[in-house]
Amino acid sequence: MENNLKMDRLRDRQNHSWDGMFYSGQRLDLLIVSISGAGIYVCLETLKYINDNHLYSSSLIKWAGGILLLSIISNFISQFLGHKSNLYDYLMCEAKLDAGDKISKKEQSEIDKYNYQSDCYDKATTILNYISAIFMSIGLTLLMSYFLITF
Repeated sequence: MENNLKMDRLRDRQNHSWDGMFYSGQRLDLLIVSISGAGIYVCLETLKYINDNHLYSSSLIKWAGGILLLSIISNFISQFLGHKSNLYDYLMCEAKLDAGDKISKKEQSEIDKYNYQSDCYDKATTILNYISAIFMSIGLTLLMSYFLITF
């Protein structure tokens, strides 16, 4: 009875990993991309205004746009890595389910390999998510600094 409960929990975890592969693109990352994209648009419109009116072009606005772009790029990379993390977690669960109660050394080795790969991708995803949020914050701070200093 307890073994069936354990297998049911493992199947639930596997299903959640499968769902997570598709959900990973709909989290806070969407906000980061939206806000950074809007910031880049403001930077480009400001540069256009500066150019049209022959005003002094500050490098601060260019830096802000570049850093906001880095935020979007790092976010896209983290999405890819998050997908890979969920994939390997799913494969690990599948290997455990296929092995059943008695896990051979070969099966355990495969399970450990998938678990290790999932953990590595998960750590990289987390780091890139933080980097993306930090880039967005720096870019917005530079953008606001430009407008507070200039106008």
